Amino acid sequence: MKSLAEIISSGKFHPDIGDNIRKSQSLELDAGYRLRLQRRAELQQRVMTLMADHRLDALIYPHQQRLVVPIGTTQVERNGALAAVTGFPAIVVPAGFSAPTPTATLGVPIGIEFLGRPWSEPVLIEVAYGYEQATRHRRPPPATPPLRENGRASN
Repeated sequence: MKSLAEIISSGKFHPDIGDNIRKSQSLELDAGYRLRLQRRAELQQRVMTLMADHRLDALIYPHQQRLVVPIGTTQVERNGALAAVTGFPAIVVPAGFSAPTPTATLGVPIGIEFLGRPWSEPVLIEVAYGYEQATRHRRPPPATPPLRENGRASN
Protein backbone atom coordinates (compact mmCIF):
# COMPACT_ATOMS: atom_id res chain seq x y z
CA MET A 1 0.00 0.00 0.00
CA LYS A 2 1.35 3.38 -0.92
CA SER A 3 -1.17 5.77 0.58
CA LEU A 4 -3.71 6.19 3.32
CA ALA A 5 -6.42 6.22 0.64
CA GLU A 6 -5.35 2.72 -0.48
CA ILE A 7 -5.47 1.45 3.11
CA ILE A 8 -8.95 2.90 3.62
CA SER A 9 -10.29 1.50 0.36
CA SER A 10 -8.84 -1.95 1.13
CA GLY A 11 -10.60 -2.17 4.48
CA LYS A 12 -7.49 -3.90 5.89
CA PHE A 13 -7.37 -2.16 9.24
CA HIS A 14 -8.85 -2.75 12.67
CA PRO A 15 -12.42 -1.43 12.90
CA ASP A 16 -11.56 0.53 16.07
CA ILE A 17 -9.31 2.90 14.09
CA GLY A 18 -11.60 3.31 11.07
CA ASP A 19 -13.13 6.61 12.15
CA ASN A 20 -9.73 8.09 12.99
CA ILE A 21 -8.06 7.19 9.70
CA ARG A 22 -11.03 8.37 7.65
CA LYS A 23 -10.95 11.66 9.57
CA SER A 24 -7.20 11.95 8.93
CA GLN A 25 -7.79 11.42 5.21
CA SER A 26 -10.38 14.22 5.13
CA LEU A 27 -8.17 16.86 6.80
CA GLU A 28 -7.59 19.84 4.60
CA LEU A 29 -5.01 22.57 4.86
CA ASP A 30 -7.46 24.99 6.41
CA ALA A 31 -6.83 27.57 9.12
CA GLY A 32 -7.65 25.04 11.84
CA TYR A 33 -5.08 22.58 10.51
CA ARG A 34 -2.44 25.30 10.25
CA LEU A 35 -3.21 26.35 13.84
CA ARG A 36 -2.73 22.75 15.03
CA LEU A 37 0.64 22.62 13.26
CA GLN A 38 1.64 25.90 14.91
CA ARG A 39 0.60 24.64 18.34
CA ARG A 40 2.56 21.42 17.74
CA ALA A 41 5.68 23.43 16.93
CA GLU A 42 5.15 25.53 20.08
CA LEU A 43 4.81 22.38 22.21
CA GLN A 44 7.95 20.91 20.66
CA GLN A 45 9.84 24.10 21.50
CA ARG A 46 8.50 24.18 25.08
CA VAL A 47 9.60 20.58 25.66
CA MET A 48 13.05 21.25 24.16
CA THR A 49 13.44 24.41 26.27
CA LEU A 50 12.36 22.61 29.46
CA MET A 51 14.85 19.83 28.84
CA ALA A 52 17.67 22.26 28.01
CA ASP A 53 16.97 24.60 30.95
CA HIS A 54 17.05 21.69 33.40
CA ARG A 55 19.76 19.72 31.57
CA LEU A 56 17.52 16.66 31.21
CA ASP A 57 18.23 13.67 29.01
CA ALA A 58 14.59 12.57 29.24
CA LEU A 59 11.21 13.43 30.69
CA ILE A 60 9.76 10.58 32.72
CA TYR A 61 6.10 10.00 33.50
CA PRO A 62 3.54 7.19 33.92
CA HIS A 63 2.54 5.83 30.52
CA GLN A 64 -1.18 5.91 31.30
CA GLN A 65 -3.32 7.57 33.94
CA ARG A 66 -6.01 4.88 33.80
CA LEU A 67 -4.74 1.33 34.20
CA VAL A 68 -7.05 -0.62 31.89
CA VAL A 69 -10.08 -0.14 29.72
CA PRO A 70 -12.58 -2.76 28.63
CA ILE A 71 -11.65 -4.66 25.48
CA GLY A 72 -12.87 -2.86 22.39
CA THR A 73 -12.91 0.63 23.92
CA THR A 74 -10.43 3.45 23.38
CA GLN A 75 -7.62 4.00 25.88
CA VAL A 76 -8.24 7.46 27.27
CA GLU A 77 -6.12 9.45 29.70
CA ARG A 78 -2.96 8.16 28.04
CA ASN A 79 0.15 10.22 28.76
CA GLY A 80 1.90 8.57 25.82
CA ALA A 81 0.19 11.11 23.57
CA LEU A 82 3.02 13.57 24.31
CA ALA A 83 5.41 11.55 22.15
CA ALA A 84 2.82 11.19 19.39
CA VAL A 85 1.97 14.90 19.33
CA THR A 86 5.56 16.16 19.50
CA GLY A 87 6.98 13.45 17.25
CA PHE A 88 9.81 13.00 19.76
CA PRO A 89 11.12 9.51 20.53
CA ALA A 90 9.90 7.67 23.60
CA ILE A 91 10.28 4.25 25.18
CA VAL A 92 8.03 2.51 27.71
CA VAL A 93 9.30 -0.06 30.21
CA PRO A 94 7.72 -1.88 33.16
CA ALA A 95 7.33 0.17 36.33
CA GLY A 96 5.76 -2.44 38.56
CA PHE A 97 2.20 -3.54 39.18
CA SER A 98 -0.92 -1.98 40.62
CA ALA A 99 -2.42 -3.28 43.83
CA PRO A 100 -4.22 -6.62 43.37
CA THR A 101 -7.98 -6.55 42.77
CA PRO A 102 -10.59 -9.32 42.62
CA THR A 103 -10.36 -9.33 38.80
CA ALA A 104 -6.58 -8.83 38.64
CA THR A 105 -5.24 -10.89 41.50
CA LEU A 106 -1.59 -10.17 40.59
CA GLY A 107 -2.25 -6.51 39.87
CA VAL A 108 -2.05 -4.80 36.50
CA PRO A 109 1.29 -4.02 34.85
CA ILE A 110 2.19 -0.32 34.94
CA GLY A 111 4.47 1.33 32.41
CA ILE A 112 6.82 4.27 32.74
CA GLU A 113 7.61 6.35 29.67
CA PHE A 114 10.87 8.12 28.88
CA LEU A 115 10.59 10.95 26.31
CA GLY A 116 13.72 12.33 24.67
CA ARG A 117 14.84 14.97 22.23
CA PRO A 118 14.75 14.22 18.50
CA TRP A 119 17.36 11.62 17.49
CA SER A 120 18.07 10.66 21.13
CA GLU A 121 17.05 7.00 20.79
CA PRO A 122 20.46 5.68 21.97
CA VAL A 123 20.21 7.77 25.14
CA LEU A 124 16.63 6.64 25.76
CA ILE A 125 17.57 2.98 25.36
CA GLU A 126 20.46 3.44 27.78
CA VAL A 127 18.29 5.22 30.36
CA ALA A 128 15.45 2.67 30.02
CA TYR A 129 17.87 -0.25 30.29
CA GLY A 130 19.48 1.27 33.40
CA TYR A 131 16.06 1.79 34.96
CA GLU A 132 15.04 -1.81 34.23
CA GLN A 133 18.29 -3.18 35.67
CA ALA A 134 18.03 -1.05 38.80
CA THR A 135 14.35 -1.73 39.53
CA ARG A 136 13.84 -5.30 38.24
CA HIS A 137 10.10 -4.59 37.77
CA ARG A 138 9.85 -6.88 34.73
CA ARG A 139 8.61 -10.33 35.67
CA PRO A 140 7.20 -13.16 33.60
CA PRO A 141 3.61 -14.31 33.99
CA PRO A 142 3.23 -17.08 36.61
CA ALA A 143 2.41 -19.64 33.91
CA THR A 144 5.73 -19.06 32.08
CA PRO A 145 7.99 -22.10 32.40
CA PRO A 146 11.60 -21.52 33.54
CA LEU A 147 13.93 -20.55 30.73
CA ARG A 148 16.66 -23.02 29.91
CA GLU A 149 20.15 -21.92 29.02
CA ASN A 150 22.58 -24.56 27.72
CA GLY A 151 20.47 -27.30 29.30
CA ARG A 152 20.34 -25.51 32.68
CA ALA A 153 17.39 -23.64 34.17
CA SER A 154 17.94 -19.90 34.53
CA ASN A 155 15.93 -16.96 35.87
